[in-house]
Amino acid sequence: MNRIMLATAAAAAICARVPALAFAQDNEVSDNGVYGDLGWSHLTTNGASTEGIQGRVGDRFMRFFGVEGELRAGLSTGAATVNYTSGAPPVTIPITTGVKQALDGAVFGVGYLPINHRFDLLGRVGYGWSRYDLSPTGIPAAHANEHGLRYGAGAEYFLDGKNGIRVDWTREQMDNFTVPTGLDVSNHANVWAVSFAHRF
Repeated sequence: MNRIMLATAAAAAICARVPALAFAQDNEVSDNGVYGDLGWSHLTTNGASTEGIQGRVGDRFMRFFGVEGELRAGLSTGAATVNYTSGAPPVTIPITTGVKQALDGAVFGVGYLPINHRFDLLGRVGYGWSRYDLSPTGIPAAHANEHGLRYGAGAEYFLDGKNGIRVDWTREQMDNFTVPTGLDVSNHANVWAVSFAHRF
């Protein structure tokens, strides 16, 4: 009789536990879906620092994977000192150059590492393009275009399941960077961003 009672109690406990497990799983997958964020960015390249505003729209279609698009507009111009070579024979001198990333766009694949229902670590890799405004001292101002690989990492925390904060770092590798002849610039930028995020 005691064995029957114990078995009955165990079965009742399992039956009571199943709805709770199902509810927990529902909570996990509820993170999926369309989201957007809007925030501030800080970009550094060739020693120049510039500020911008950026927005993203994405779809987390699985618990661990998603895709997103990003668009950024520059708000300020930073100053960099770069080498400029001209003349015959060639002469190289350092000149101060104003640098502004006027516009940037990219598409990313995103991988998530859920810590709990509200907090995720994330990594992303993608491809993008951007347009720079360059103002070198003593030579005409010019636009410079680039496109290349993007990759980075970050974290997001949702305060109420819908609204949260996201921080991330992105490396922009400028594999194809067209600049005025004679300017010696490095082909990469680092972007740090803080955004308000919303799940739709």
